[in-house]
Amino acid sequence: MNSNELSEKWVKASIIGTIWAASEIVLGSFLHNLRIPFSGNILTAIGLVILISIGHSWPERGIFWRAGLICALLKTMSPSAVIFGPMIAIFAESVLLEISVRMLGRTIPGYLTGAMLAMSWNLFQKIANYIIFYGSNIVDVYVNLLGMARKQLNIQTDITWLPILILLVVYALFGLFAGFIGIRVGRRMTTEKPFEATTRINKQSSPQPAARRQEFDYSLVWFFANILLMIGSFFLLNLTSWHVWVPAIVIIVTAWSLRYRMAFRRLSKPGFWALFVLITLATAFVFTKAETGENALSKGFLTGIQMNFRAVMIITGFAVLGTELYNPAIRNFL
Repeated sequence: MNSNELSEKWVKASIIGTIWAASEIVLGSFLHNLRIPFSGNILTAIGLVILISIGHSWPERGIFWRAGLICALLKTMSPSAVIFGPMIAIFAESVLLEISVRMLGRTIPGYLTGAMLAMSWNLFQKIANYIIFYGSNIVDVYVNLLGMARKQLNIQTDITWLPILILLVVYALFGLFAGFIGIRVGRRMTTEKPFEATTRINKQSSPQPAARRQEFDYSLVWFFANILLMIGSFFLLNLTSWHVWVPAIVIIVTAWSLRYRMAFRRLSKPGFWALFVLITLATAFVFTKAETGENALSKGFLTGIQMNFRAVMIITGFAVLGTELYNPAIRNFL
C-alpha cells in the first residue's frame, strides 16, 4: 500500500468520523439534556447506520476503525466533562464492526453481526462500569439478590445469568435493526446518481472549543494532583477504616466541587442519589440475610456506603480530569 492510498483512506475515514462525531456531540447533548432513555443506544444506532451505509460506497479495508478513532478524538470537543466512557465505546464499536466485516466480508451477515456486536458492547461497558465504580461487592449483591429471588419463586435452576442474557438479546436485536437500516440506506446510496458539490472552508467560522473554556483557570499542577488524589483515595478505601476514608474523600470532593463546578452536574441529578440510597439499602439487606451476628446490618450499611464513595471518586475524578484535559498545553502536546 503506497502513501497516496493510505492518505486517501484516512481522508475518507475522517469524513465518516466527522459525520459520526457531529451526531454524537450535537444530538448526544440534546438527548442527554432531555434525559431520553437509552440515549446511548440511539447514538450507537445512528453511528452504525452512518458506518454501514457509507461503507457500501467506500469499501476500503480498515476504514471503520479509522473513522471510530477520529470520532472518538473529536468527542473531546463535546461540552460534557464525561468523555472517557463515550470515547472508549465509540472506538470499540467501530473495531467490532471492522472485525466482523473482515471475517465475514462486506455482506449482509457481516454487517448485521458487526452491528449486533457493536450494540452489545454498550451492555458490556455498562456492566464493567458498575464493577469499576462499586467494586466486586456489587457482583456479590447482584448474585445474592437473584439467589433470594430464586428461593422465593421456587426456581430450581440457576438464574444468575438470565437477566444479563435477556438484556443481551434486546441489545443485539436493536443492533440488528440498526444494521438493516444501514444496509438499506447504503444500497439506496449506491443506486442514486452522485452529485458534485463544492465546499469552501471558512476558518473563522470553524468551531473553537478551546475558546469556550478560556475562562477556566487550567493548571497542570491540578491535573497531576487530581491523579494522585484518585489513587490515594482508593488506597484509603481498601486499607483504612471508615473513620479515615470518609472525611478524606469528603474533603477531596468538596475541593473539587469548588474548582470544577461544571463537572459535578451528574452528582446534582436526583437519579444518582436515588441509586446511592438503593445500593446502600440493597447491600445492607443482602449482608443481613447472608451473614449472622449483631453487626451484620451495620456492616452491610458500611459496605454499601463504601461502594458508593468509590463510585463518587471515580465519577467525579474522571470528570475533573476530563475538564483539565481541555488545557491548551495538554491539547497541543497530544
